[in-house]
Order: sequence, then C-alpha cells, then structure tokens
Amino acid sequence: MYPKNPATTNEIPLDQKINLETARINWHELQTHFARGVCIYVAPELDLVNIAHMIATDNSAAIALLIQEGKIGKVSDIMAQQYYDCNQPMWAVVVMPYVLVQPDNTIYC
Repeated sequence: MYPKNPATTNEIPLDQKINLETARINWHELQTHFARGVCIYVAPELDLVNIAHMIATDNSAAIALLIQEGKIGKVSDIMAQQYYDCNQPMWAVVVMPYVLVQPDNTIYC
C-alpha cells in the first residue's frame, strides 16, 4: 500500500494544520482556559508551531528538556496577573487538552 499523497487528498500536513489554527488573542479571552489549568506558556524565542507539533506528536524528550530549561510550562498565577493587568496580546493554539500561549513579542505591556 502506498502512503497518501497530501496533494491528491484533503489531508493537510500536521505542521500546516497547526499553523492555520494559530491565532492572535488577548489574555482576557484566555482566562477560562487558565482557570481550567490548561494554559501552557511557550517562551517568545521559541517557534510556537514547532512546539505544538512536538506536543501533538508526543516528542516527550524534547518537551522535557524545554520544561527543565523553563521555556515551556503551565502559566503561573503571577504571569496570569501580569497578562491580565494589561490584557497582553498572545499567540495561541490548541493542542488538546492544552492551549499553548506565547506573548506577542512585538507588544509588551
């Protein structure tokens, strides 16, 4: 059996799908997700789509290293308060069950 060719099917490669589902959103709109404990911070110097792809494909070794380095992790209460105070613009993408959030590095409060 031959692998499916994305050019001849309706399937979109995962990295392109993630890219299409990434959006800019202000922090106030993410409050519900933060309250549920599913907001994951991604450092601004990282590629959000790449991190989402790693999580979606369960690249646990790379993710563990980034967690250890403090470059990804749950949004802390202090971070959430800072983001809330100025309604920080974020980039966000859902990788069930998480919402990955990354401060928009062109706008800081």
